Amino acid sequence: MKFERLETRYVVPDMGREFSLGDVEGQSRVIGPIRDMVVLHGYTSSGIEAWSAIDTVRLPVYGSESSTEAWALLQEVGETFIGKDFNNPREAVRSLGYMIDHHIFQAAFANLFLDAQAIEKGIPLFALLGGTKEQVEIGVSIPKTATTEDISHKITVEKYQRIKVKVGPTDEDYKKIADIRKDFPKVKLMIDANSSFDIRNEDHEKLLNKYGELDLLMIEQPLAHNDVIKHIGLQKSFNQKNIPGHICLDESILTMDDLITAVEGGIPIINIKVTRVGGLDIAKEMIEYCQKNKVDTWIGGMVELTAPGKAHSLAMAAHPGVTLPSDISGSAGYYIKDNDPYVTPMERETNGAYIKVPKTPGRGWEVNLQKMEKITKSTVVFPKNN
Repeated sequence: MKFERLETRYVVPDMGREFSLGDVEGQSRVIGPIRDMVVLHGYTSSGIEAWSAIDTVRLPVYGSESSTEAWALLQEVGETFIGKDFNNPREAVRSLGYMIDHHIFQAAFANLFLDAQAIEKGIPLFALLGGTKEQVEIGVSIPKTATTEDISHKITVEKYQRIKVKVGPTDEDYKKIADIRKDFPKVKLMIDANSSFDIRNEDHEKLLNKYGELDLLMIEQPLAHNDVIKHIGLQKSFNQKNIPGHICLDESILTMDDLITAVEGGIPIINIKVTRVGGLDIAKEMIEYCQKNKVDTWIGGMVELTAPGKAHSLAMAAHPGVTLPSDISGSAGYYIKDNDPYVTPMERETNGAYIKVPKTPGRGWEVNLQKMEKITKSTVVFPKNN
């Protein structure tokens, strides 16, 4: 496969509100209300048009990569992607030259290749990735600022059956989660701390132990983003104290080595984000490793656009090795009207728990170019002499 043209866009869709990730060491971390990211639109020599995205945020608060840097880096290496024959997604990534880390940046090129390959083969993207599910079990991610009433509304009115709430190391957050668990004992409830706890802090450790007793689906990434070992230690501590809590890793899992260390150390659940780990092909490898080792997985979200981002995640979530509800809440979740440039929305089933997997060739959701133009701040086309 050869790409003859690459249109790159710096886009600024409006979420209408900030999405809080919680505080770390007293410093707040938020996404939005403007959600900066980079979108790639590739054209192959055989006439196929493919889409992918660099799902970073404007500043490096949600990982070490940022949209600001990604846009600048793209201007340096985008030309090298054009006019070369690729047999697989890793060849597409290697065309950019040697890079240390930058998994989200590289993932966009791997995913662009796979997006085009599914269309070229005339098969759904989920099938290309080994998926077999006709529908994907999903949940919703709720910001730290949400009230008990907000969360209850998601359960009782919007009918979500798996609820993830962002939390920090505060008694107020714990009380909110404990109240929800008391009111809804059967809902699949989990928390995501986004690295806001410090196990060396006795108060933080006590809170984590209390969360571990709440019969939560999981406690996601409570400790530092780059510390697999302390998370392993926390899970072992739970086990030794007969605390039924389950630790899930997210930000700590960037490579297969990270994953293997976590699984061998006894981490029972892994959140795999297809862009954070470097692309759909690597996500597939990770899922199948976990499947072999009887570790639960699910597909995490990055507050993406429906097309291409959520469509790619849904295709990956259709893999039989994905065993828990994924963070793919549909098109209505995050953006204000016409700021998510899809042709048709990604909609949940009426019971709120599933999204059907489309069987059409490719990703299943098309991009509305007119809407995409309206949220585009800058455009650069490669090759630049065209």
